[in-house]
Amino acid sequence: MKLASFVPGELLLQRGSPRDYAALAAFHYRAGRPATWADVWVVRFIPPPQHCSLGACAPRIVAIGVLSYPTAVCKPRQRHFNLAGKSYGEQLRFANANLRTISRVIVHPQFRALGLSTQLIRCLCAHCPTRYVEASAMMGRAHPLFERAGMTRVEPQGDDEPIYYIFDREESL
Repeated sequence: MKLASFVPGELLLQRGSPRDYAALAAFHYRAGRPATWADVWVVRFIPPPQHCSLGACAPRIVAIGVLSYPTAVCKPRQRHFNLAGKSYGEQLRFANANLRTISRVIVHPQFRALGLSTQLIRCLCAHCPTRYVEASAMMGRAHPLFERAGMTRVEPQGDDEPIYYIFDREESL
């Protein structure tokens, strides 16, 4: 999908793979790769021909969104879905059947403030095979990117907890 933009060249939103993560891993605040991979979407920048030197106009990845399989237990999820008191196995079965987790959204610094993170989150939610998409982020206290993309903010119980976000695909229809 071609993204409208005022930058010279083209920005394309496409399905990616875990191999694409290395291109932007250094720009994420958490070291290491996601533990699991359910889906990956990337934004590729294709520079205009007049900006290419010596005919090399290779597209490059400038943003990535990773959808992962959920962890079995998550306190905000327990509260939101009323799972407290359920066994580990029951919580795991619920999570695997109903949820995927946005584990990474990274935009190269040169391409920030163009709305690419919002587009990636909306794309991950739209292409998710489960009813719910969740995200959890300490950064959510300062940056409303998940809310901007249409996810519902669930307030934490303490100042040291991350903000929990949930998207219900059935409510968005």
